[in-house]
Amino acid sequence: MPIKSTIDSQPGDPQDLLPSEETDPQVIPGNSEFGNRYTRAYKLKVLEETDACTLPGDLGLYLRRIGITHATLTCFRKQRAAGTLSETPPAPTKKLTPKTTADAQAIRRQMELERENRTLRRKLDQAEIIIEIQKKVSRLLEISLEETHSP
Repeated sequence: MPIKSTIDSQPGDPQDLLPSEETDPQVIPGNSEFGNRYTRAYKLKVLEETDACTLPGDLGLYLRRIGITHATLTCFRKQRAAGTLSETPPAPTKKLTPKTTADAQAIRRQMELERENRTLRRKLDQAEIIIEIQKKVSRLLEISLEETHSP
């Protein structure tokens, strides 16, 4: 998206709403809405230029021209306040090592045991239901389930 500074133009100028010839190489599409979509330098530039908007209507005109919403600007401001837009880029994070085959085997074994546990619980529930039904039938027929020993 083309960017044109509001500092050089007057508010309400119809030329402000037209895209300029140069495109901004700072805008990079990313995975998340505000994470990788805009570079740190672009965010700082937008914040600097929006801070310079003092006249009524300047901010809205600038945001329409560069094609971002006020919510995006608010997110940029929150990132600046939190210190995530500092001039120095953060140190690269340590990459995670891939899981070893032992870890994969342990996870596979755990999944098998959990599956077996669910199956056994279902069978136990069925057995308990069958026992309850047998008790009710014996009560209805007045049959004693206890064995009677005759001496």
